[in-house]
Amino acid sequence: MKKLGISGYRGIWGKDLNEEITFQYAIAFAKIIKNSGGNRILIGRDARPTGNLMLNAVKSALSKENLRYEYAGIIPTPSILLLVKKLAFDGGIVITASHNPKEYNGLKFVMRNGLFPVSAEIDQIEDKKCNLRQEGKYIKNFNETENSDFKNSKFRKIHIQEILKNINVDIIKRKKFKVALDPINSAGSIITQELLQELGCKIFVINGKQDGQFTHMPEPRPENLGEISEAVLKSGSDIGFAQDPDADRLVVINENGKILSEEFTIALAIKSVLTEKKGNVVINLSTSSVSEELAQSLGAKVYRSKVSDIDVIEKIGEFNAIIGGEGGGGVIYPKINLAEDSLVGIGLILELMAKENKKISEIADSLPKYFSKKEKINLLEKTDFIYEKLKKEFPDAEINELEGLRLDWADRSWIHVRPSNTEPIIRIYGEAKTQDRIETLFKSVIPLLKPNPTS
Repeated sequence: MKKLGISGYRGIWGKDLNEEITFQYAIAFAKIIKNSGGNRILIGRDARPTGNLMLNAVKSALSKENLRYEYAGIIPTPSILLLVKKLAFDGGIVITASHNPKEYNGLKFVMRNGLFPVSAEIDQIEDKKCNLRQEGKYIKNFNETENSDFKNSKFRKIHIQEILKNINVDIIKRKKFKVALDPINSAGSIITQELLQELGCKIFVINGKQDGQFTHMPEPRPENLGEISEAVLKSGSDIGFAQDPDADRLVVINENGKILSEEFTIALAIKSVLTEKKGNVVINLSTSSVSEELAQSLGAKVYRSKVSDIDVIEKIGEFNAIIGGEGGGGVIYPKINLAEDSLVGIGLILELMAKENKKISEIADSLPKYFSKKEKINLLEKTDFIYEKLKKEFPDAEINELEGLRLDWADRSWIHVRPSNTEPIIRIYGEAKTQDRIETLFKSVIPLLKPNPTS
């Protein structure tokens, strides 16, 4: 069986995940909340059709442990994180598989501080010796189907108001932006339109039914976003936004229909924040140097974390950073929400466009230029041995071993090599100021990651 990880539990429905497994993990989490003196849980989910089956299993688990719960409906993961803390719930459960394909679903647990569990708490949920999970005990106490008219507007409004009071709404409203939106028929469908309406935008939405029917691969990467690119051009929009199913990640499309790299989302948000206030910035080890060079040019100190939003958040606290995030489209603005939040990203990017009075293409073109490359290969050797080979081959590189091995050179080129958390592969990320430089680096690095023919 799969295990709970830093991104929760995800699996293919009917194979790695079912109502029984959902119940097991929910009851383990419920016991932890009870043991800490808590009794109120907030539940939310994305729009995947299997979410309702999981919701019934979660409700059964919480009822068995005599915990009170409130259901916030189909709503973004970052909304639940914000609401748990702001409304003083003792914990939260989000039913979502984030950006995974439609056959997946999953669970994310939220602690009373509005953060995901740390590794020690994850281990406690997973440890069968503690008897927190009770296999084979699920009895269907609920068999409810969510009504199409279910009302969760009070929860959405709280999230939206937190954003509105922390950005310059008036300057955005004056621009009367035309915005195209693709929330992939999931958790961002209603709340994002409500936010854009509050910002005085004219909205052109595709895939906004909130029925969980994904019309394209749900990870918001350029190769999956042809529909929204066409929608931007057809509607004459000033900008387009694409979200993943639980609306924590965001990708930007410029007014010409060009899908910007997901790395640009955090860079644009950083620019928006740092032009108003100076402070520290946190990004992970694999995030593009576009954000790092930009932040440094605006007087910020930049700190790197391990590759996960939990680690970015931990570093934000450690260095009192005013913004952070990851290159996959995750914006963390602690003034509003200490979580990756696509709605926050939308607010900050529209504010940036309004302040600079420029098209999004012009702003994006002004960012530092890098050529990037990503590859993955099967992990056939021990990583320690691989790292030693790389360090020996590149003695002129600055070494960072916070997670895997990152090598940086004086010309701002870099390579980051790390094993996957979920697959038996090793991932290789890199950037350079020229295409030739990054290609040359990869040609030198890749052979060192494979076993020697004589070994």
